[in-house]
Amino acid sequence: MSNYRPYLFPIVLFLLQILFTLIFGFYSGYEYFPVSNVTDFENPPRGLVEFYYSMFTDIHVMMFIGFGFLMTFLSHYSYSAIGFNFILCAFTVEWALIMRGFMFDWNVSEQKFLVDIQSLSTADFVSASILISMGAVLGQVSPLQLIIMSFMEVPLQVVNEWIGTHFLCASDAGESMFVHVFGAYFGLAVAFVLFHSKILDSTLEKSRYTSDLFSIIGTMFLFCFWPSFNAGTASGIERLYAITNTYVSICASVIGAFLMSTLVKKGKLDMIHIQNSTLAGGVAVGTVATSNIGLHGAMTIGTLAGMISVLGFHFLLPKLQRIRIHDTCGVNNLHGMPGLMAGITGIILVFCGNRSNFLDHLTDVCLSGGKQRTNNMQSAYQAAALGLTLCIAIVGGLITGAVLRLPIFVQNFENFEDESNWHLPEVGEAGEAGQPSDAGSLNKILDRRFSIIPVANMNKNMQRRFSVFPE
Repeated sequence: MSNYRPYLFPIVLFLLQILFTLIFGFYSGYEYFPVSNVTDFENPPRGLVEFYYSMFTDIHVMMFIGFGFLMTFLSHYSYSAIGFNFILCAFTVEWALIMRGFMFDWNVSEQKFLVDIQSLSTADFVSASILISMGAVLGQVSPLQLIIMSFMEVPLQVVNEWIGTHFLCASDAGESMFVHVFGAYFGLAVAFVLFHSKILDSTLEKSRYTSDLFSIIGTMFLFCFWPSFNAGTASGIERLYAITNTYVSICASVIGAFLMSTLVKKGKLDMIHIQNSTLAGGVAVGTVATSNIGLHGAMTIGTLAGMISVLGFHFLLPKLQRIRIHDTCGVNNLHGMPGLMAGITGIILVFCGNRSNFLDHLTDVCLSGGKQRTNNMQSAYQAAALGLTLCIAIVGGLITGAVLRLPIFVQNFENFEDESNWHLPEVGEAGEAGQPSDAGSLNKILDRRFSIIPVANMNKNMQRRFSVFPE
């Protein structure tokens, strides 16, 4: 069995790629609407490329660059973090286009699902959910297990959102419930099943100065483009609300995160808080992003989200390990709790009447009278959608984790270590190749070539600054 085990990953990818190609060939088509035929730009048709493409590119950057670099904080796992993010996102987009095509975009007359720019954007939303789940198990699973996890998670996420939007008719403009809550608690459930004690003993689960700098690059990309994520499928005045509310809320979460990080760390800042908790406002405002919550409302949501996220990293993250959940990236603190906060905010906002805009999007397909729903009924269905999301995510994650533990998918590798999956570059002294590029040898080379002052003569503070790769 050990002879073919290393080749399972490309074999599975090849077979699934053939399957996806056949499905696209038989059941997909393009949908285009020329701009010359548009008469109402406040409610443009889905096929209008000129209206939706700019925000699609922003969302695309978030998935491939933002999430990718955000996960590079581990000192010996940066190749895997950004590389696995790359392949997983590309795979998920293909699979999500198919699943959402059959569930959301099926054209009965043509017997095909039609693909447009909005389809690509919503496929990226699905990939965000899977990348969040990946963050919970980062460094604990092989690339094959990530592909299997994505293959199982995508249908569950799409079906959950389809039930939540078509029958429960819950409003979740920024996908805080259907993407962030689902992805976080699905990933945590998988992490619970895959937990083993040696993860806690790993000496490689740490960051270094340079890896944290790369990670903060991902944070900056996500910060800049998050308004497009929450407003990507909105139009008219709701798009204005979504962009403005998200930007104000995410700025407020930066303030809240810096404030609380300084308090819990007794006068200093923790980089893990700055990399993650500063983004919590974008998640927490998502469900109500297209509503008239007022700038003061957006600021309140964002500030509280940033503070709560920091408290989660500081107090709750270590306690999760006691119940056999190892959350590598702290997705519960950035996506889980702020996502729950967004869902609860949506439940409360319904009682504010026209400010929520939730009742404007009801259809005759909705349960309990469709368009005739009262505010109380809509609030109950918002709560039902949040509860259903948690149930499907947790149960689905537990089942998926059990599948990933099957002997055929289990591979021996060092947790949080790139060398198990990548050919790493070698660095030799004096231009000679062949010497492993471990942290110690690199520090010796850098100390000798670039340190004007001998390291031994530096004080501790200077040694930390000049040692680029701490041993």
